[in-house]
Amino acid sequence: MDSDFEKTQQNNCTLYIHKRHVNEGLAQGLLAGEEKLRERYVLNAIPSSESTHIDKFNVSVDDAEKEIYLKQYHRGPALRFIKSIFLGSRARRAFEAALMLAKNGFDTPAVVAMGEYKDGLFHRKSFLATFAVESSKTIYRFIPENSKILDEEQLRSWRQMIRALGQTIGRMHAKGIFHGDLRLGNVLARREGNSWRFFFLDNERTKKYNSLPFKLRVKNLVQANMVRDGNISNTDRMRFFREYCAENKIGKRQSKALAEKVLKRTNRRLNKERMVRRKQRKCLRTNTRYLRVKTGKYLAMFNRSFCGWVEPIDFIEQIDTLMDKGQIFKSDKTSYVSRLMWNGKDIVIKRYNHRGLFHLLRHTIMGSRAKQSWLYGYRLMMLGIPTPKPVAYIELRKGPLVWKSYLITEYVDGQNLHYFLRDKAIGQERRFVVVRQILEMIENLHKNKITHRDLKPTNILVTADGPALTDLDAITVHKLNWVCRWKGLKYIERFKLRVSNSG
Repeated sequence: MDSDFEKTQQNNCTLYIHKRHVNEGLAQGLLAGEEKLRERYVLNAIPSSESTHIDKFNVSVDDAEKEIYLKQYHRGPALRFIKSIFLGSRARRAFEAALMLAKNGFDTPAVVAMGEYKDGLFHRKSFLATFAVESSKTIYRFIPENSKILDEEQLRSWRQMIRALGQTIGRMHAKGIFHGDLRLGNVLARREGNSWRFFFLDNERTKKYNSLPFKLRVKNLVQANMVRDGNISNTDRMRFFREYCAENKIGKRQSKALAEKVLKRTNRRLNKERMVRRKQRKCLRTNTRYLRVKTGKYLAMFNRSFCGWVEPIDFIEQIDTLMDKGQIFKSDKTSYVSRLMWNGKDIVIKRYNHRGLFHLLRHTIMGSRAKQSWLYGYRLMMLGIPTPKPVAYIELRKGPLVWKSYLITEYVDGQNLHYFLRDKAIGQERRFVVVRQILEMIENLHKNKITHRDLKPTNILVTADGPALTDLDAITVHKLNWVCRWKGLKYIERFKLRVSNSG
């Protein structure tokens, strides 16, 4: 362990704290645990992954107020636990990687302390405390929406940053260092005079090799290149790549082969369907946009914009009472639909009722109807197909079985197509526009190999902005185009018949 850090042990916690920043209150708080730390400091939670918890707080260090980020690593799944036995805790790996990077001339947020809680020989939890990097932002936040809107000075600064990043990553690879996750959200940038300085985050998987394997070099370059076209121009990518190759003394022929390899891998990862699936996976875990809650008999996912600062567990525990007090749209043995206001949001809750053993087993294995609708809702939104925005889903479980589930969406004002077509106050031109929009929406569905098994007028909502699709648990995503076309024609014929009956 680095000689700049002082080792302290108390109960089952081992703490390493930087000698320059020893603060008795901070050291005792970290040793005693999060509850004691909260008694000394005001901890503000920061969105993070499910396996970590991040708080930031202010501490008086060296006679000045400093902002500290405390990242706590939980034990996690069995594979990660076994890995920690042989490789050390995640905090220790991140700590050692930060020291290694600093030794080789690369910046990371300055480490204040690292600690490990143990049960016998095994790590239960570990944490890493670092200073905030002042006047910095992740590179994602520097990327312009359109370079044409930048003035001459801003454009020069942006191009300098691109070149400087290529040089920095080039030097890193030239020294045999592989970053575990070199996405641009894990790199902080700060302008210092006429130059740029970069700070690398999430270093627990960062390693140094005697000679960096080619596949790891490609992997890092693909990660850094994972930005949609239109935000970074091809010319900007080449600026980065030229500086990178210069630092690694890569010749023209080799650089061309490397560029082709990186471009091929990047395009494959940016493929629309792969991108949609990856974003859907994010909809099922805690991150900056979503919050996963598992408590007692409930499992739920929330969009953070819906929760705000209100505890989601309060909403979960009183959801049936709230629905009974709302405006009831539907109530039968299959589902119960209610509109209500909560936390200043106008929402619609659809409860999928328990309907027997076979139904229970099917939706436990394949996923509850609320979960399916949640995923399909975000899929459609990513593809530009209008649908009420899902803001949460909740599953009530009995043991491992899904007993009933709830889907919560934003309320969208409009008529369903059945009543729209029967409304004599609506002119022929407006009807024609809406029908054309619906046909375009169906075409977009089929283009993305999606069919709606229950395509009927009551499941299409006509709003001021055009038609929107509802009842998404009837969605099917096909692997083969011909199957989608065959099924789609069948559902469209049924839809036409229902529309003629409505008209």
